[in-house]
Amino acid sequence: MARPEITGKKIGDIPLEQRFGVTVQFAAQYAGVSRSSIYELLATGDLDGKVIAGRRIVEVQGPRGLLHLCNGAPSAKKRQREKKTARSEQSASP
Repeated sequence: MARPEITGKKIGDIPLEQRFGVTVQFAAQYAGVSRSSIYELLATGDLDGKVIAGRRIVEVQGPRGLLHLCNGAPSAKKRQREKKTARSEQSASP
């Protein structure tokens, strides 16, 4: 793939599936979790990443890539709904 500055495309125009990696901030937003959760996943080896030019880059492809991780994970919104439901059931008890 040609570099974006040569083709005239902006980095944001490249589909996620065609990228090598993304920043921790982007990965956190995409996965719906905090940046610290992404760093924890990187530290445990559940998520692959590299340090490139002093920045932590989360790999997109591969068995421990961001896309693979997010395919099997429930969304953050679903988890929030489950927490709210659990709280309302606890407060409704006599």
